[in-house]
Amino acid sequence: MIYQPPEIDLDRSLDQITNAPSREEPVGFILRLAKALHTYGVPAYELEQTINACADTLGYGVQCLSTPTAITLTLLPKGSKPETFVIRVPPGVVNMHKLQQISDIAEQVMKGDIAPPTGARLLKEVAKQPPLYASWVIVLAFTLVSGSISRIFLGGLGEIVTASSIGFAIGLLSILSRYSPFLKYLFPSIASFIGTLVAFTLNHYWSYNTSIYVSLVAGLIILLPGLTLTIAMAELATENLVSGTARLFSAATIFVQLGFGSAMGSQIGQMLYGNIEAVNLTPVSDWSVWIAVLLGSVALVPLFAAKVKDSIWIVFAGLIAFATVRYTSPYIGASLSAFVGAIVIGLSAKIISSLSRIPGALIVMPGFIMLVPGSVGYKSIMALVQKDIIHGMETGLDVLLIGISLVGGLLLSSLVRLPRREEGDDDL
Repeated sequence: MIYQPPEIDLDRSLDQITNAPSREEPVGFILRLAKALHTYGVPAYELEQTINACADTLGYGVQCLSTPTAITLTLLPKGSKPETFVIRVPPGVVNMHKLQQISDIAEQVMKGDIAPPTGARLLKEVAKQPPLYASWVIVLAFTLVSGSISRIFLGGLGEIVTASSIGFAIGLLSILSRYSPFLKYLFPSIASFIGTLVAFTLNHYWSYNTSIYVSLVAGLIILLPGLTLTIAMAELATENLVSGTARLFSAATIFVQLGFGSAMGSQIGQMLYGNIEAVNLTPVSDWSVWIAVLLGSVALVPLFAAKVKDSIWIVFAGLIAFATVRYTSPYIGASLSAFVGAIVIGLSAKIISSLSRIPGALIVMPGFIMLVPGSVGYKSIMALVQKDIIHGMETGLDVLLIGISLVGGLLLSSLVRLPRREEGDDDL
């Protein structure tokens, strides 16, 4: 990621841009809606569909192109010349609470319940809302996710403590990165470097050896861009080639940064503490793994910035995704189990959203966290860094196969058409 000079503020409101369309104009609302959707993590194909529907409702023709760092909109008003706008934006981050509010505002404008100027003012209010959770809650969530994942990966007490410590350190670093451009743009490398040193240090002073690899993958799991990789594959599959390619290279860059930081940390760790022998993990009880899945899913609530009342859906998504993969992969393999898992998550999201006002993304996003091949991608990069080219390439191919399977399952589930509840209709 290229460093941006301080004078270039990509998060700047359109109100601060000279001669930008006012919020009181329909064009102003469309531009601000596009920027808001992008800011809170909507993929290119969903953003373009929403903007096309909104512009059509307001009487505008539109051509929209969304990429991870820019939105290009050409609006064609009736009886006037076309106008083209380019909005420079930073890559979006998932914020389920704000995304749900923005989707509701867009729906109200398209239904005619509120006027575009009112919708634009509501978008500004959403943007100004403070973070849903305090910093200490975010740090705790990082810690809990890492500890839970280490148990899911068959880690024992040593791996759980080490992974939790890595998650805690990365959580603190993520809070500090909000105030430092240096940390923000080099965050994956610095986080993996610190995490690796923490793993080596705790292993050296712990009473028995722990698995460095399991501890590291579990500790860094929330940083692995598996979800970004899957979204990139989905964008490519839906012919959003520019956005999909850019997002794919963004995910690859993050993998490389994580691999570089871990390699540097391993070199220093070996210099300080010597080589560490490989540790064979022993099977753990099923009940403890399910508790870990439950706790890890709960910890995703603040990391996705979802409301507490929506936590039940995130936990449901995590449990059903894990159960699908756990009980199908021994029979059909990792790729096909990911395919089945994506279908189950996609159908669950469609059914729940058709029966209620719960957005499908609230099911799909956390569900895919349990399915995406982030840990496999990290393993591939580490193998390449260690000059194990054949193993690295084989593992990288596994990442692509699992990613394609996820996208295929999600697209297949999207073909299913379910009846949607209408107001005043008690029968489905």
